[in-house]
Amino acid sequence: MSTKSRPTLQRMLDEPVSYLLWPRAALMQLAHPAIAPTEVESGAYGNRGAHRWRATIEYLRLVASDDDESVRLLIREVNRIHASVRQPVDHDVDGPRRPAFDSANQGWVAATWLHSLIDAYRLMISDIDDDVLDQLVVDFERVGGLLQMTVDEWPQDYAAFLRYIEAGERTFPARLPRSDSRDAPERLLPGDVAAQVFSTYSLPFRYVRMAPTVRLLTWGAAGPQVREVYGVEWSQEHQQLFDKRVRRWRRRMAWWPGVWRRRNGRKQRRRSAERLREHQTLA
Repeated sequence: MSTKSRPTLQRMLDEPVSYLLWPRAALMQLAHPAIAPTEVESGAYGNRGAHRWRATIEYLRLVASDDDESVRLLIREVNRIHASVRQPVDHDVDGPRRPAFDSANQGWVAATWLHSLIDAYRLMISDIDDDVLDQLVVDFERVGGLLQMTVDEWPQDYAAFLRYIEAGERTFPARLPRSDSRDAPERLLPGDVAAQVFSTYSLPFRYVRMAPTVRLLTWGAAGPQVREVYGVEWSQEHQQLFDKRVRRWRRRMAWWPGVWRRRNGRKQRRRSAERLREHQTLA
């Protein structure tokens, strides 16, 4: 598709390419020094990465909908989960004891989701008009606001949003630490967790065959700064393969009418709302 489009946030999240937002956002969160310690401590990427992946998309789709009852139940469920998150005992004692309720942390989490979503859509489907980008940033304030983010701190247009992302990326270390052969087997550092983001043993079998493609698309879209943080080598051959896969996906998305592409996303959103009402849980 060569022309720019004017999608709503809900339409973008219903697109199948929206699933590509999670791995890249997870890498950006792990690279943030205030967020990495609790993410590593939780072990969530290794033993329930697929659940985190699915639950994130379900959360975003529900928040973007107009179903206020589901959103009310969703807030209660997310707060219940976040209440169990604590700062590791060996981490900075001056940091927040309950980091998942910290406004700055949740603002960065929300920003990584939106940044990854916009880039995935522009890469795989179509570019987006500038005024629509501004509106998407404004609409996404609701996502962060439900995650204990102070909404006054959220950017109000796309240019300000990009400056927010750049400021966050400046806090990234030059290279994330990784354990080596001399460390205890159970020791896990932020650099080690990057591999768990793409681990296949927590994925449903039907998705395992897509893991190499997801990994290629994620690292390609992440850009040189994030790849440098994780020590990922990116050759000219990698770039050529990435460009080839992107062209193939764009042709496939263009051939597939949008109303049909988004059908499964709409169905999953309805199922999530029904499950939340019945069980009041995303698990």
